[in-house]
Amino acid sequence: MQTSIRVAADTRDALARIAATELGGASLDEALRIILFEHQTRIALSRLAADPVMHADYLREAAELAEVDVTVRE
Repeated sequence: MQTSIRVAADTRDALARIAATELGGASLDEALRIILFEHQTRIALSRLAADPVMHADYLREAAELAEVDVTVRE
């Protein structure tokens, strides 16, 4: 389902520039989805950083995953 939203022309143009120059020509809808996802990700990481125990757990798990060596067969 689609709907319309009213935005200022300069806001629409800024979103279009981001879509074209930074997101490989994505549609405005896809660009907005990406920007919203990035915003939600920053909020989640900010909350994580505010909890020292959870942040340490996250960093430890990330380090473990970074060391995983997987053979990829073609």
